[in-house]
Amino acid sequence: MHEQLILFGAPGTGKSFEIKKRLSNFGDDKKFRVTIHPEFLYTDFVGQLLPSTTPGEASTFVFKEGTFTQALMEAYSDSSKEVFLILEELSRGNVSAIFGDIFQLLDRDSHFESIYPIRNKNIADKIPILTTDEIKLPSNFNIICTVNMNDQNVFPMDTAFKRRFDWEYISVEPIIDESKGIIDSHLNNPKIRIAIDNDRDNDLVTTWQSFYMALNEFITNKNTGLGRKEDKQIGQFFINFNNSLIKDSHSEINDTAILANEKINKMIKNKLLLYLWQDVQGISVIHSGNSLFDSGISSYDELYNKFGKDRIFSNNFIDNFLEPNLLKYPY
Repeated sequence: MHEQLILFGAPGTGKSFEIKKRLSNFGDDKKFRVTIHPEFLYTDFVGQLLPSTTPGEASTFVFKEGTFTQALMEAYSDSSKEVFLILEELSRGNVSAIFGDIFQLLDRDSHFESIYPIRNKNIADKIPILTTDEIKLPSNFNIICTVNMNDQNVFPMDTAFKRRFDWEYISVEPIIDESKGIIDSHLNNPKIRIAIDNDRDNDLVTTWQSFYMALNEFITNKNTGLGRKEDKQIGQFFINFNNSLIKDSHSEINDTAILANEKINKMIKNKLLLYLWQDVQGISVIHSGNSLFDSGISSYDELYNKFGKDRIFSNNFIDNFLEPNLLKYPY
């Protein structure tokens, strides 16, 4: 495949889902996945010397390989099979410190092998085929990473690191069913009800895909919306609804649909509202004409308690963004 790739986009766009789909034809023994975090170190990634004790013998130190070394060992064991090192949430760690001397291996030639090998005896000793301490990335060694756009300031990546990867953008648009060439209308798309007052009979009925895309349009619209950058948008899987809940939400049995809606509202309250309030809306525009939320809401406590029971969104969002798009992405 020859992939040295970073998939990037807004949170919840399905970057991990995309990797799973692309690599569905490859065995799990060829996939080495790790989630990067601020405490993740070179020793976790490459490996480290750890003490080993045997009763009656002197203590020794042995090299305990990390995820990178495990993947490299597998790639060298059979050059005819593709191997994938999958690094989730790459920008949440200090990539310069995590990669260390491995950074030098990321330059690839026309055969997708490392141009510049490095010397690392600990790794080389784990790969019987190597006759020296020099190691390089073979052509069957692929690296695929994910990055949330709004996480890139956790640990900024320098240009030298970025340019060694292809960067593929994952859109916030709902996922396309490739077999049909159209949007998968059943994928993570429950029916939801948005309150516009305290009378449930007046609720606006829409779908999750229609709702979150209306939110995204409002978030980035520079004229009548918030005018925020795309990294503040959300993806289809920002909230992941299970299939039975989705099906129940569209049920023609009233009690089943009502119960499903209550569960969906709870998920939205607990997973989405705080992000919209703190990271998207911001305190400075709460009472402005372009606010996402109703001008009568003055605190998150009030927002949280009103959701699903009364209006929380502004007339601007409801009239100009949500209502025109209620049926844009039907189930």
